[in-house]
Amino acid sequence: MTLLVDVGNTRIRWAILDDGALCGGAGVSHVGMDLGPLLEQRWEALARPERILVSNVAGAEWAAALETWSRAHWDLAPEYVVPCRKAFGVINAYHVPQRLGADRWAALVALRQRMKANAFVVDCGTAITVDVLSAEGEHLGGLIIPGLAMMRRALAQQTAGVPDEPDGQVSLLARDTRDAVTGGTLYAVVAALDRVVGDIAEVLTPEPTPVITGGDAERVLPLLCRRYIHAPDLVLEGLAVMAACDS
Repeated sequence: MTLLVDVGNTRIRWAILDDGALCGGAGVSHVGMDLGPLLEQRWEALARPERILVSNVAGAEWAAALETWSRAHWDLAPEYVVPCRKAFGVINAYHVPQRLGADRWAALVALRQRMKANAFVVDCGTAITVDVLSAEGEHLGGLIIPGLAMMRRALAQQTAGVPDEPDGQVSLLARDTRDAVTGGTLYAVVAALDRVVGDIAEVLTPEPTPVITGGDAERVLPLLCRRYIHAPDLVLEGLAVMAACDS
């Protein structure tokens, strides 16, 4: 049994890989929380895994906290994914392969496992990433766009009279500031993605299959022009491929 863990900048998600199948998937926001007590609450009922495989983009402090907890409770050290030049059927486009986010690498590995055709993945998390994969498994590169919450915080911090509030209602023409920020940031993301995807489709033949993942995917999906495959556990799927290949 392998515990697969996706530590993002806002949420931590996990699932168990048992006999080749993903099960027991769950996730929770870790914003403003200490990881130790959070794991104590969420993982105390988990059976001790044989292995822990982690995609971590939240930084060294989170990696250290996770290692401290897992060693104390399970006498087990987590293994952290480090992107490389070529593995699992994917060729990394980055000039320095290790600088590609571990979550983006895992998502590309899962995408390659799902299909052997031109495709791209949009990950709507704290930041929104777009990564394109050819039918031959070559990562053609990608983009990073500020996520919805990040855009809202930037407006609140840099603009007088715009409070940092929870999401309002989404409408094309809002009638208060809260709703205007909610709708404006959402439409900004949708407009950027539609334009980028349209440009990708013009230069890559046959047209790539779109896949979307991440915590804000369900909010963005209804407004996008193209039909996407929604794969909420794509990063965990990629970790499962890596774990199976390494076992």
